[in-house]
Amino acid sequence: MNCHNDRSRQMKRAPFFLFLPLVLFILILPVVNCTLQIAAPSSMRFSAGITVLDTTARDADSLVAGARVVMQSVTYGDVYESVTNDAGVALFGSLLPDRYNILASGRRASLSEVVIINGQLQDTSLYIAENDTLELTVIAQLSFASALVMSEIYYSGAIPKPVPQYYHDQFLEIYNNSPVTLYLDSLLIADVEYGYAQDSLIHAVHAYMFPGDGDDYPIEPGQFIVVAQDAIDHSPVPIRSVNLLGADFEYYVADQGDVDNIYVTNMVQLHHKYGVDFLYSVFNNALCLMKVDDPYKHGYDEFERILLPKSAVIDGVEYRDNLAETNMKRLDPGIDGGLTGGIPSYSNQSVERKIERMEGSQIILMDNNNSSLDFHVLKPPTPGYVTLEGQE
Repeated sequence: MNCHNDRSRQMKRAPFFLFLPLVLFILILPVVNCTLQIAAPSSMRFSAGITVLDTTARDADSLVAGARVVMQSVTYGDVYESVTNDAGVALFGSLLPDRYNILASGRRASLSEVVIINGQLQDTSLYIAENDTLELTVIAQLSFASALVMSEIYYSGAIPKPVPQYYHDQFLEIYNNSPVTLYLDSLLIADVEYGYAQDSLIHAVHAYMFPGDGDDYPIEPGQFIVVAQDAIDHSPVPIRSVNLLGADFEYYVADQGDVDNIYVTNMVQLHHKYGVDFLYSVFNNALCLMKVDDPYKHGYDEFERILLPKSAVIDGVEYRDNLAETNMKRLDPGIDGGLTGGIPSYSNQSVERKIERMEGSQIILMDNNNSSLDFHVLKPPTPGYVTLEGQE
């Protein structure tokens, strides 16, 4: 009996060892499969031709050659770039059906100066049958390069170790990109509320003005001017950020207990909606440098934001943490045809305008009125000078 039972147990064990390799294969197979990269079939892809059109020009001159066109896939995050040919068409191939943000930027010489052309199509659904070519037109808006430009914006704030969410180290840098001396007197810095990009007026949450009577605050060719939130040294422990003791101007909000460096000239407060300072959002915002004869002419909107004429904008720069959200833009393409940023909050990073060329000993910074093209990300920030780091 015992021998018989032993043989029976041996016969029952045999199948387990026999199928062990198969069991292991089944267990391993899902692990292998999850690492496979499956590409979309070619039958899903299509071509597109994007025409960039300047409606202010006539006939063939309305077709903008040499314009840079960028297509951003909203779902997949893919970015495609092309340049328009002599017929004003940028050709793209192997596109996947999706929603796209399309940005176009170019230049055209006029009689006296270079005209900048920017246009965009936001959150545009592109779905088309196999082997067909989709044709779209981007209507460009005209603008002009600025003599004064915002050359660096540090908005992200200090790294939160050990002090969390510190952003009083923010600054704005302005550069004279021209060959002549200019004056900052009575120019405005304002931030722009979302939702009014197509209005003729800017809805500004804050507006501050440079002091002076017209010739008190010159800015020489190639000179940088730094406007600080708080013109103090933010570099010692625990902040470990930038030293802004050498700033040229600072914002000061007297009734909010703000820091006031008596050795640095204060900006004139025209409108301050909220906050202990004129703080730039660490997530997304748009800043404008403006020349406004009467800032109070248009009054305020229903949410107590001061209304300023869009025609008074000298330079505008828009940034967002998510660069694919061009459908959320605050500025129209005539002011800023793109977005800069794409950096985490509280990362001690800034956005800095790229160097385009040298004219003698003076640096000329890039100004396409398109922040997607004109800026790069910088760490650490460099108040008062431009760096060669990260330049293309």
